[in-house]
Amino acid sequence: MWKEYFKLPPARTTVGTTGLLVTDTLVEIDLIGCVTGKGTTKEAVKSDAPQPLANYTEAFKVGGLVFAAGQLASDFRSGVPAEARRHSNFPHYNSDIKLQTRYILENLKKTFEAAGSSLDQVVKAQVFLTDLNNFNGFDEVWKAYFKIPPSRTTIGTTGLLVKDTLVEIDLIGVANA
Repeated sequence: MWKEYFKLPPARTTVGTTGLLVTDTLVEIDLIGCVTGKGTTKEAVKSDAPQPLANYTEAFKVGGLVFAAGQLASDFRSGVPAEARRHSNFPHYNSDIKLQTRYILENLKKTFEAAGSSLDQVVKAQVFLTDLNNFNGFDEVWKAYFKIPPSRTTIGTTGLLVKDTLVEIDLIGVANA
């Protein structure tokens, strides 16, 4: 159905939840739109970060803003790639949440650079964690990527679209002039 309604699909984040406000509803969709023309354009952004198999755009640059889709620790071929997982021979080194967060932020860095911006220009973030007990490890990596951390909403979720992923992050930022 999504493909039917969007010729150029919007950036999106898809997460599992324990329920929605209205009984028996299966999906809730929240959209942000833009009015183009009069100097405002909508430009799809594509970087060399792994591209999702699902039907959505990595990011859009609209006027002075960049809207990045939620990103997971996935190469969209094998699931969670080796660089985002602890090595089985060294299970006590590092942690999966730290490795996945770093992997995602490196890819979002590429997305923002492709949009002519940077992570320093991020003003709002949404973070979805499959286990809120992972927050400390996530936050440790997060702080290393942001000199001045953007406003952030952190939400526990029942699941993400790629098996074994622990976190999904979407960002909104300012495009460089």
